[in-house]
Order: sequence, then structure tokens, then C-alpha cells
Amino acid sequence: MEMHYYGALIRPIVTQAEGIFNSSVVIRDSSSGRQQFHETIGRFASDNAATLFAVNWAIARLEGKPEPRPPFKTH
Repeated sequence: MEMHYYGALIRPIVTQAEGIFNSSVVIRDSSSGRQQFHETIGRFASDNAATLFAVNWAIARLEGKPEPRPPFKTH
């Protein structure tokens, strides 16, 4: 899934390891093509929860707001 938000492309990436879904996200500026990858921003019990968190995290970052905290410690 990819979505456009205020001139940026948000692409959540979810990987699964040992029953845990790790949430990461790619944010690309559509005008400049500059891309940032944010790895393992949260860990979740479901693919859907990890995807939604990545999208919300990216939107907060693009809006200059504090990124939401994941429910589980990532490190």
C-alpha cells in the first residue's frame, strides 16, 4: 500500500519475525524525489496494526508533530 499526503509518498513496510509484526516506513518527497527510510518504528501483534501505525507515524512526521509512540519498546 502507498498513499500520497501533502506532496509526499508514504509506503508502510511490515515484516514478521517470531509472531511479531515490525513496522517501518518509507517517506518520499514527490517533488525532489528525496527518500527516507525509518526502520522498526514499532512492534505489533498484527499486520494491520503495524501498517496503520506506520501511516500515522509518517503523517505526524510530515506535519511536524511528535511521532506517536509504539505500544511496545522496539529496542
